Amino acid sequence: MAATTALATGGAVSATTSSAAGCQVDYTIGSQWPGGFGAAVTVTNLGSPVNGWQVGWTFAGDERITQLWNGSVSQSGTRVSVSNASWNGAVGTGATVSFGFNANSGGSPAVPSAFTLNGVVCNGSETTEPPPEDGSLVDNNFSVTREAAYGDNRYTVFRPANPQEVGVSMPVLVFGNGACAHTDNSEVTRALTFIASKGVVVVNTGSANGSPNGVPSGSPIPSLLTDAISWAEREQNRSGAPLSQRLDLTKVAAAGHSCGGIEALIAAQDRRVSAVVSLDSGLFADGSFGYSRAELARLHSPVLFMAGGPSDVAYDNTRANYDLVTVPAVQAMHPQAGHVGFITGSQMTDGMTTVVQFLDMVLNGNQTARSYILDPSGLASKYPWTVSKKNF
Repeated sequence: MAATTALATGGAVSATTSSAAGCQVDYTIGSQWPGGFGAAVTVTNLGSPVNGWQVGWTFAGDERITQLWNGSVSQSGTRVSVSNASWNGAVGTGATVSFGFNANSGGSPAVPSAFTLNGVVCNGSETTEPPPEDGSLVDNNFSVTREAAYGDNRYTVFRPANPQEVGVSMPVLVFGNGACAHTDNSEVTRALTFIASKGVVVVNTGSANGSPNGVPSGSPIPSLLTDAISWAEREQNRSGAPLSQRLDLTKVAAAGHSCGGIEALIAAQDRRVSAVVSLDSGLFADGSFGYSRAELARLHSPVLFMAGGPSDVAYDNTRANYDLVTVPAVQAMHPQAGHVGFITGSQMTDGMTTVVQFLDMVLNGNQTARSYILDPSGLASKYPWTVSKKNF
């Protein structure tokens, strides 16, 4: 561990925020100097034990982290996300974990007003997280535009037709297709349109009209998904783009179906990814497709595994992958869905609703979505679903 030593020009500033929902954060500004400051953060887990954590907050000014220790940091604008290091991911009930950082700042730094721990807001209230101003994602129903990605025919974009109508910055989902189909995305068009209608921008690995795009199909290419995140970053800053300044790039998820799920599980190792969805998929015990199950140890974000029951060819892989991951995870099984029911069958609406609720829980900290995914009275109570969870 290393930290820059600087002469403090002001006294320490500290604050404590807590929530009965399960976490407390102590944030202390210990030193300040012209153009910068140093801070220490201690997180107390008041809920169930976790094995893999992610702490988020929003700076009030122009603060920019330049160095962080005891974790890994991702920052987009004022939004910050810090994930555990390889050795400090396990935090029991009542236990603490700490990290520190140095940052640049053009003014006097302030203590952030709220923090999250794995999607739970630690905001000092006596209740759990209040609902977001725009409600739950599943309540939205925006018209959707499906279009070729600007400047890159490897991708198709599914987005609300009028981004301004959404009213808030939108999360981004990068999605890999079944069979690792890298030109034809017709199979997933209905499912991805559903997700986009809820106020999510989906970047899919396939050309909009099925035209050749120089990318072979049939084998996983996880870099296609991480490149899709980079495409979204460029669109966020492209003058005149429909999505310019309409994206929240601190809320990025990777997902995929079947072979595309393998792409998502590998791409999710990218620190820009905050949530993962594996649909009828999983890494093979024999390392088929070039990726062993050892890769699962590199995940740093909550993951949702969904499968269609014993008739799903990915059923065993799904269960084995869920058992092996150490991050917060959910396993949701629908025995009638088989291998493609969530994508093309009568279980599509139910399946994609579950995906949207998971994204809303993890990316937005939405408590209603959290109850739907994790509580016995939520998805687990709906026939014929069976739901398991761990590390939340």
